[in-house]
Amino acid sequence: MKILQKATQNLPTTLFVLAIVAFVACQLVINSILAPLGSELQSLNSEKNYLVEENRQMEEKIARTDSITAIQKLSDRSLSLSASKNKTVVYLQEATIVANR
Repeated sequence: MKILQKATQNLPTTLFVLAIVAFVACQLVINSILAPLGSELQSLNSEKNYLVEENRQMEEKIARTDSITAIQKLSDRSLSLSASKNKTVVYLQEATIVANR
């Protein structure tokens, strides 16, 4: 009778301890699953930030070279092109050549 009485007195304590052990075990399992996913997410996020920055730089470069003035300056600088001061006009006198619009 005393054993049964002791068991019923310790039952709430035993259940509480078992609940805490189960909670800690669940937390450990969840953390072991989520830790690698968190590091993968962080790596993907940093790659996304790099690509966003690269995209911004490309858009800026396109904006700089989109205007005709920028293109003219770039061609003058890189290709050393200049307008010819001597204009030449060539006349063709061929009856079979017809200009169409």
